[in-house]
Amino acid sequence: MTSQERRSALTLSHLGVWSAFPGRTRPGRLRLVPALVVAAVLVLVWWAVTAAGLIAPLYLPAPGEVVARMAFQVQSGLAWRYLAPTLAAALLGMGIAVAVGLPLGYLATHSRLLGAVVEPFIAVSQTVPLVAIAPLLVLWIGYGTVPIAILCAIVAFFPMVTTTVVGLRSLDMRTIETALLDGTNWWQRLVHVEGPMAAPAVLAGVRGGVVLSMTGAVVGELVMGGAGLGTLLTLARDSADTAAVFAVVAWISLTALAFHALVQLLERAAVHRLQGESS
Repeated sequence: MTSQERRSALTLSHLGVWSAFPGRTRPGRLRLVPALVVAAVLVLVWWAVTAAGLIAPLYLPAPGEVVARMAFQVQSGLAWRYLAPTLAAALLGMGIAVAVGLPLGYLATHSRLLGAVVEPFIAVSQTVPLVAIAPLLVLWIGYGTVPIAILCAIVAFFPMVTTTVVGLRSLDMRTIETALLDGTNWWQRLVHVEGPMAAPAVLAGVRGGVVLSMTGAVVGELVMGGAGLGTLLTLARDSADTAAVFAVVAWISLTALAFHALVQLLERAAVHRLQGESS
């Protein structure tokens, strides 16, 4: 690499455009600025299109109309009334996925036989559409929060198991051998060696599962019924209230983003505590 290429690479790295060291790239204090700028531009284009009358309000309402509808839903208590059941199902499904997915990923990593048995079934489970699984859950379990939570767990299960397996299999085996030579048992290795080293990958899977769990809750309510945002979305769609549809989609997106941000904060705190560094 010439000196000019090196200077160009350093400039791109400082600007955050491209870095040759992905494992050591750290988000800066202004990491949210690019996303906020792009979001502002998209909203501005959206407003310009609707203000110019290029698209009828039936198909694309104005941003101000959507915000006004969301404000009305907050003031009337409608937003929380429909949001609470969806949150309850998503959180319950997330808990089920964590309780089952992480231990299963650990066991599949250490047992070749178990890994050979469960990994194909885990992959196949993601090929079946949620709308096909939902009616079966209704037949087997019935209606209510539990079947929707199980649907959330199914959709959030895959990234958790996958990242757990990948994180554990990518560990430095020399470190594991050293721990074995020191006479550690499986629990000590998990708590002091394997867990801290694989924490970034495992927690990244949990972060992805949180967002998918919210999606599973809404899909479950659309198919199985309920009292959450999926039901509110169905009511808005049936009444051809496009602004209300956009408002519900906005609530779903904002809730998923809040979940993602919260888990990301917990992930950084956990990695800092386990590895002595921030992610």
